Amino acid sequence: MPKTLSENCSVKVENRKVFLLGANYWNRKHDILMWRKWDRETVKDDLKKAREIGLKVLRAFILAEDFAETDGSLKEDSARKLEEFLNIAQENGLIIFLTLLVGHMSGKNWGFPWDSENKVYEVDVLEKTRKFVREVVRRFKNHPALGGWIISNEITLVAKPEKPEQFYNWLRTLYRDIKEEDSHHIVSLGDSTTPFSTLLTPEKVEPYVDYFSPHLYLYDDNPIRHTMTYLAVLEYCRSLKKKPVILEEYGFPTNLYTEESHARFIEIVLVGALAVGASGAFIWCFSDFPGEEDEPYLWEPHELAFGLIKANGENKKAAESVKRVSELLEILDLNQYTLPQRDIEIVVPAVLYRDYPFVFENNYEVFKALSQAYVLAEQASLQATFIREDDIESSESKVITVPSLPRLLTRTWRKLLKLAEKGRLVYYSHLRYTNHPHVSSCHIWEELFGVQPSLKAGMRAETLDYLYIRFDDWVLRIPEVKRDLGSTGFVPVDAKPIGFAYRKPVFFEASRGSGYTMLSAHPIELHLAYTSIHNNAYKLYEKLASKVGVKPFYKADNPAIQVKYWLKKGEPKILFLLNHSYTPLKTRLTGKIIWGRGEKEDNLIKIEPKSAVVLEL
Repeated sequence: MPKTLSENCSVKVENRKVFLLGANYWNRKHDILMWRKWDRETVKDDLKKAREIGLKVLRAFILAEDFAETDGSLKEDSARKLEEFLNIAQENGLIIFLTLLVGHMSGKNWGFPWDSENKVYEVDVLEKTRKFVREVVRRFKNHPALGGWIISNEITLVAKPEKPEQFYNWLRTLYRDIKEEDSHHIVSLGDSTTPFSTLLTPEKVEPYVDYFSPHLYLYDDNPIRHTMTYLAVLEYCRSLKKKPVILEEYGFPTNLYTEESHARFIEIVLVGALAVGASGAFIWCFSDFPGEEDEPYLWEPHELAFGLIKANGENKKAAESVKRVSELLEILDLNQYTLPQRDIEIVVPAVLYRDYPFVFENNYEVFKALSQAYVLAEQASLQATFIREDDIESSESKVITVPSLPRLLTRTWRKLLKLAEKGRLVYYSHLRYTNHPHVSSCHIWEELFGVQPSLKAGMRAETLDYLYIRFDDWVLRIPEVKRDLGSTGFVPVDAKPIGFAYRKPVFFEASRGSGYTMLSAHPIELHLAYTSIHNNAYKLYEKLASKVGVKPFYKADNPAIQVKYWLKKGEPKILFLLNHSYTPLKTRLTGKIIWGRGEKEDNLIKIEPKSAVVLEL
């Protein structure tokens, strides 16, 4: 069996760091009904095809209705089918991550035979769940194809816990049961551990998983921000510096989107995940399905077409993308490389991952601001990451940003002041909600930023119809603004106004010790997050970095090209250039092209739309 472990924020297989290139799997012919309509030959065809297109891992699912008795014991007939499935995977050199409790799948909740009243988190039901999980793990833990255990598939869609403590008890109990039975394989929750959720933030589930497991199906009107946001979520999880991250689900259906754009999307996210330091990605899903009458496809037709393989067995263009990425993984020995220190840190407010009374912030909107800051920094060719405000004193970057947040903990502002005094640049983009004005984000405006509030007593906020900030040598324009995103309004004390809107100062710079603070009176990042218009706002992050002497290792010639790089023996060695646009783009050539959709043109490299190039320096 391949021993898998979580170590130093990486997944290792047989003690070697890996990127797990995988897909979620149901049988191409019989979809979710594969176990009750078991067909060995079609499964053999599927897994042979999976190997041929370069997949190394399949995430498979145990449908509880087919595998469990009403007392939670494992059905012997189904267990034999699972054994046969694992044997076929072994024959094809595939590693299987087995999902134990299904549960929710593709728009339908399938029942647990031992839980007819759907009381998932209650103690008596949990005992039968434990029995089933332990039986499965005990039976298959030594199989040579097994790579890991995934507890459920989005269990919170099956039953929402009445209290968070119920869910964490359920997760903690099952995680410990699995680890007691099998200490040689990694375990994940199988639910989307992202900052979008209040229940499933990585910070809250970290003690009870071996890797973070985002399930991402993101939508946007800005194609550059769209795929960069996937990488922002992965970087968010990775930046916790406690567990690795695997993008456990992502994809789109080709009955809604062009096959070419689907392929390019699959490829750039795969390469981006690799570049930012994720430990793998499992595409949703391996194949399309023909079962129009089968539930839930009967009412969810888009679920028929997420595959890399068509229902008739032909490859989609995305299968070619997977094959290409598998070839990249053959070139790169991940054990030789490390990630560089990031140039800029984006502060994550404690209210996003810890519960406080009478706090109104919405995690989804908070992360929209955080991820927009990530996009702007990466468009400036800077290496961006996130830092929890609890950890702010251990900050390693010279630039610290607080983007469009309505509050931090009171004590954090003074910690930021001390960092500025020691040579850092601290930037805050101020946000005051017009619909929740009884909040102050900061209490030391003059001491930290060199300004005083100008808002009159009892007034909700200052708002703009159009955000237009004129700096000395450039202008930031955001013509689409949200009216509920306002400002306290400020006047300078010892700060220097450096940006003006309608001749009024709205952007301030102050010297503090050997460093600087900068304040935007308006929530630039959150306004940007709600607009689809391409603009030059990344220049702001360029200016922040240059103020304290931070320069990109490699500056791309277009802000749609994201730059990531790896170190070998402390020196830059591998360079990733990711074109997030749907337009071919050119940038300066450096090093030797070792992989990707790009070609030399004199001293430039032309990168195809929504694709990447990898260079060796």
